Amino acid sequence: MILQDTPDSLSTPETTAQNAAEQANNAAPGGASDPEFVLDLSGWPSWDSNANFFENIWAYVDHFWDLRLFTIGETEVFVNQLVVALFAFVFGVILSKLIARRVGKKVLPRMKVHEGPASAIQTILYYFLLIITAVIALQIAQVPLTIFTIFGGALALGIGFGSQNIMNNFISGLILMLERPIQVNQIVTVNGETGKVLKIGARATHIQRYDGVTTIVPNSHLLENAVANWALPDPRIRSMIPVGVAYGSDVQLVKSTLEKLLTDHVRVLESPDNRVLFMGFGDSSLDFEVHFWISPRSSFDRRQIESDLRFKIDALFREHDITIPFPQRDVHIFNDTPARVHVTKDTPDDTDGEK
Repeated sequence: MILQDTPDSLSTPETTAQNAAEQANNAAPGGASDPEFVLDLSGWPSWDSNANFFENIWAYVDHFWDLRLFTIGETEVFVNQLVVALFAFVFGVILSKLIARRVGKKVLPRMKVHEGPASAIQTILYYFLLIITAVIALQIAQVPLTIFTIFGGALALGIGFGSQNIMNNFISGLILMLERPIQVNQIVTVNGETGKVLKIGARATHIQRYDGVTTIVPNSHLLENAVANWALPDPRIRSMIPVGVAYGSDVQLVKSTLEKLLTDHVRVLESPDNRVLFMGFGDSSLDFEVHFWISPRSSFDRRQIESDLRFKIDALFREHDITIPFPQRDVHIFNDTPARVHVTKDTPDDTDGEK
């Protein structure tokens, strides 16, 4: 039996590629095709000299309102649809922000949710509502979602190159909110600067320094670099004050006085690690160090506690006649021959004596 190819069964590479393209186009979701921009500037109303100025302007506005901008597949998109969709999107953004803020500041605290997780939930809820708002706006404009399959490659390329840092900081912000290595109102040290965390946003974290200046730190920087959190694992921190006393002072009296100060001060936490150490013999003083634990509410509060302790140390030393020395230097003069020293005393003039 001999089989012969008929002309209908023959195919060339060109026809095969064309058929594949047509099949892919027909298989696309919703039958979407490349958008066709057909801005039609014809048919504009002419200026009617018999009508007043406002009637002519309204005719132009009415024509522009019904103007067709472009066509996607079988869907036509008009100016009025885009304007309504734009207003709906702006209203949705404002409403999403208000709802997320209401949930984060009012609802979640009543449910006993801590401030850190509440901030994370508030941010995630805001972006979730934002996505819903964008989808609704596209539906109002009658723009099919299949348009993103057309621009998907260009959109992904733009995000990959142009928005790399933004996406990095956004994802880092979500990690900070979920893992909570730092939280709002905690004291942290970043790049040698200490401050209180005011806000952990989607892109950056706001940290208020001691001088009141707010530093905006990208979220990715907080994950990629070392950050000292004063509240981990607990809000206690150890502080130290150096103290020097004069040579010849009773060192045991100095130690007992400083230990009593640590015991009596209300802001010093009770701990067996609160100690007074004799560190050495300095050039002009006997050097001590006072180590103690405190729980400051801010970096300024720490300075305030240390300042108050210094005031009390000075008062206790005066009470016990313990001297805090100042630097002293002995000057030695070397000469081959003895140096002559004359001590004179000022006397009044003879004329003054006669008077």
